[in-house]
Amino acid sequence: MVTLVIEGTGDSQLTYQLDKQSVSVGASSHNDVVLRLPGVAPQHVVIQRNGAVYTFLGQNRQVVVLNGERRSRGVLKVGDKIRIGTATIVFKGGDEGETDVAVVEGTRDRDIESEPAAVLPAADQKERSEVVLYREPHRLSDARQHLVEIFRSRVRSDLVPSLRTFFATVFTDRKALLALIDDEGRFQPVISQWEGDLPRLPARTFEELASTGRYAVLRLAGQVLLVYPVDRGSGQPNAYVLVESTSEDQDEDRELLGEFSRQLSVHWDRVERSTLAYGAWVKKAQQLLETHLPGTSQAVHILRDTVGVAARSASPVMLCGPVGVGRMFLANLIASLRPAGEAPVRVFQARSGDDAALRVELFGADRESDGESLGERSRGAVVVVRDVHLMTPGLQRELAAAVTRDLDSAFGPSVRWIATTGEDAMAMVNEGVLDATLFRLFDRQLIRVPSLDDRREDLPLIIVRLLERIGAEQGKEIRGIELETLNSLLDYAFDGQMTELLGELQRLVSAAQDGEMVRGVVPRRASAARGDHVDEGDALYTSLMTNDDLKLVIPGVEALIIDRVLRRFKGNQSQAARTLNLSRGALISKIKDYEIPDYRSLRRNR
Repeated sequence: MVTLVIEGTGDSQLTYQLDKQSVSVGASSHNDVVLRLPGVAPQHVVIQRNGAVYTFLGQNRQVVVLNGERRSRGVLKVGDKIRIGTATIVFKGGDEGETDVAVVEGTRDRDIESEPAAVLPAADQKERSEVVLYREPHRLSDARQHLVEIFRSRVRSDLVPSLRTFFATVFTDRKALLALIDDEGRFQPVISQWEGDLPRLPARTFEELASTGRYAVLRLAGQVLLVYPVDRGSGQPNAYVLVESTSEDQDEDRELLGEFSRQLSVHWDRVERSTLAYGAWVKKAQQLLETHLPGTSQAVHILRDTVGVAARSASPVMLCGPVGVGRMFLANLIASLRPAGEAPVRVFQARSGDDAALRVELFGADRESDGESLGERSRGAVVVVRDVHLMTPGLQRELAAAVTRDLDSAFGPSVRWIATTGEDAMAMVNEGVLDATLFRLFDRQLIRVPSLDDRREDLPLIIVRLLERIGAEQGKEIRGIELETLNSLLDYAFDGQMTELLGELQRLVSAAQDGEMVRGVVPRRASAARGDHVDEGDALYTSLMTNDDLKLVIPGVEALIIDRVLRRFKGNQSQAARTLNLSRGALISKIKDYEIPDYRSLRRNR
């Protein structure tokens, strides 16, 4: 009986007991001894036994190194060493009844596979039990342990520094890259250990990689690149891991990258939350934020920063602010800024009233909703729960439990949760209006939307940007806004916040001619919140606009306009007459008829 003991670099050992006259050795699974090592042919050598004499024969002109001498055949003696590829077989010899042993001194345990007695005919097998212990190659074992430490730790929520260290440690002196795909199909680095140009893959390759369990091997100019997709929760891979591999390490790299890409898919939200992860995306997002949230005030700087962080995160977001301040606008902006691409938005309007009806809409409690909850019906979308504080505390706690289950899912959250509420969320929690459990789920991404009073200095720029947008929507070229119109807007108290400002600008643009400037005056209305004085002119204007008698309204409006123009020119009747398109005599007559004050005293006081 021939007994072969296969030993790797570690402490593992595998014993073959083969009662055969001829034992074949090679990389193919059809051999008696399978050695999958570099340089080993499918069937490399056959060891034959003739009584007490053992000989070897190289198959298909394969070369065997016997004791340092290249041979194709020969006789084996005790202590002879046969070199096959990168493996060394030490022949221990043996007579009838003795154990013949060959020790294979290889490089790595994983490259040695065995097919012991199981491949032999039943008549040739002996009943025996066997426990075989294997040791993973050190590089693969260390890399796996490194991954476990990275993804297990919740203390280091920012994964990017740890992943950079992983690339540098495991793929030393090799190109490695974690990248997103832009609209043009180009790799945009997230974590990069890459020098030189990035490869460009055809669209068809990305479509093929969308199938589960697929990866790509690129052979470019002598390089071998492994490409593994990372599913970021959208159902389609839009992030990829690329690593330059070698023929020696390719099997290990494939095994390791397959595990690495799946771990990234589960923990991608932690990568998105990192402030260090994005390069090109950050620049593009900043440009869009400055376009949609113009201004230089401290309030808008903070708003842009918090919205940018929320856009690349998967954590729930709570938008706090008064009605009309633009909470839904920001929710849509967050959905559109996602690095993975714009996500659809589904809106649920919370309200007080029948909890049973709301429960059906939220949790799919009956057959009308096919038994699916709002989250299940909205997979891959951004779900906005508007005015969440209007629901009863009990229903809010049920919503908190549903959101928690979604966040704790083994496959990651199925939707992105955004809730809107009043200006002071903490006060509502203290008053019992907003459930504390629900608030704690969202307070990690708590965005306080500033009112127009908090950013008055930004109002001119906001008006200009909105006029451009409204003009484009109405198909008009707006060439600017008159100073008087702008001043009237700046003096206006927008109690309805951005909603009211947008309505006024839409009215002004509708009245403007294509290619002309926006003209018209928005009547000044003071706000008690700003501490302004409500004068008699404001009260008179309000009473006139609610009166249907033209004989009273027209003279009243005329008097208001003349009064405003005279006040602007500090009583200069000539300038006022030209502005009002009246003669100076007609103006003086109307001043007397309407008993308008003499504003020339304003010049003297100045």
